[in-house]
Amino acid sequence: MKKRKLGGTGLEVSELGFGCWAIGGTSYGATKDQESLRALSYAFDHGINFFDTADTYGHGHSESLVGQAFKESSKRTQIILASKVGWDFYHGGSKKNFDPDYIRFACGESLKRLKTDYLDLYQLHNPKLEMIEEGSVFKILHELKQEGKIRFWGVSIHLSQEGNSAIRQGASTIQAIYNLLDQRIKNDLIPICEEHEVGLIAREPLYCGLLSGKYNPETKFSKDDHRNRWMKDKFLMDLKKIERIQSAFDSQKIPLKQAAIELVLPPKAVSVVIPGIKTVSHLEDHLKAAESPRLLQQEISDIREIYKNEKLFQDDFYRN
Repeated sequence: MKKRKLGGTGLEVSELGFGCWAIGGTSYGATKDQESLRALSYAFDHGINFFDTADTYGHGHSESLVGQAFKESSKRTQIILASKVGWDFYHGGSKKNFDPDYIRFACGESLKRLKTDYLDLYQLHNPKLEMIEEGSVFKILHELKQEGKIRFWGVSIHLSQEGNSAIRQGASTIQAIYNLLDQRIKNDLIPICEEHEVGLIAREPLYCGLLSGKYNPETKFSKDDHRNRWMKDKFLMDLKKIERIQSAFDSQKIPLKQAAIELVLPPKAVSVVIPGIKTVSHLEDHLKAAESPRLLQQEISDIREIYKNEKLFQDDFYRN
């Protein structure tokens, strides 16, 4: 497994990471804890050292599984452990909370579940632009770093301007959506991350599984799957876009899910790509993309031209 620098932190991370949202068990349908633990161990054994979770994933369950998998000190020192804070599920319901006292409390709870006394990376979980620009929320992160509870801090964002503002505030990493269908950050954020040596964590490279190639217009998601809230019209339009993209390469030889991972790895600013993983089978597919890339340069160029120029991809939600 190839390694990359996590921005200017000095940490080296596997270019393929493990996104731990799905193993929380409440957002992508049913999961089996034993299979989740098997996948985590399989990832470690195959050179993956970056594991990205959040306290809100399964209301702590994802963190608990990660903690169980890497509780041995010999393993803990070999991985880069990242979590997030900002969704308060401790006080009834689930709501945004970036109060300094809450962040300190939540960090302590995460450390307990993860069975560790420090986090390599602690990220604010999608704060609003106004909060990032105001800046006072970062004081508690500096305090936690000085106390040795976190090594570095970053921000998970939706919009490029949020990422740019977080970089101005001193974030070591930015986590953002980047995939074949959503490339909003390509021109407005990726160059800034590279210029300022900020590690970019590319999430949702398979667009919540849609780029796995296994869904069709008749697909219905279960009630315990957050994708059941997707707008039908947009879902159908995205399937048309995927079909067009697939025409640019030999999808009989290169599965769509492998091509999707390959196409988000090239930017220098991208430190690690974190597809969501629930099973060993998922992981095996992703490892093929990282270890044995198969797309030809001409195919990559053709895909980029399709996205850039064709009417199907213009005046799009992702371009606004």
